[in-house]
Amino acid sequence: MPLAEARELLQARPSAVTSGRWHPDYPQAETLEALSMLFAGYEASGEILTSEPDWWIHQLVVDDQVVGDIGFHGPPADGRVEIGYAVVPARRGQGLATRACALIVEFAWRAGAGVVLAEAEPDNTASRKVLLDNGFVAVDDRRFLINRPAPW
Repeated sequence: MPLAEARELLQARPSAVTSGRWHPDYPQAETLEALSMLFAGYEASGEILTSEPDWWIHQLVVDDQVVGDIGFHGPPADGRVEIGYAVVPARRGQGLATRACALIVEFAWRAGAGVVLAEAEPDNTASRKVLLDNGFVAVDDRRFLINRPAPW
């Protein structure tokens, strides 16, 4: 997600160009929460964002329309990084989150993370399936993790 677009989202002032690329149901509350968390984390670290950092949010685009996103909650801490994702209701059940999850986990391994964490509510069977299909294991009723395979 371009940094300027992320800032537009948080200010609730998308440009006509940007909003024209978005599905009518995008962004979702999860996206705004994740962006707030990311900006706060980078601000707290003293890092001035002039471009998208590696540990960022990536948009899911289908037919030139943003229909969701997946990303990190921040850079790794002790080799552990957390992810989150959201897909607009009209595009759920098409494998988008499953594929995006696989790609972001692979990115995390290449970038040096040792563990990827995620959360899914107990009644969110679709999200839990995304995680399990990507090799995550349940830690408790809502937290999941996957360890980097050896050797990577």
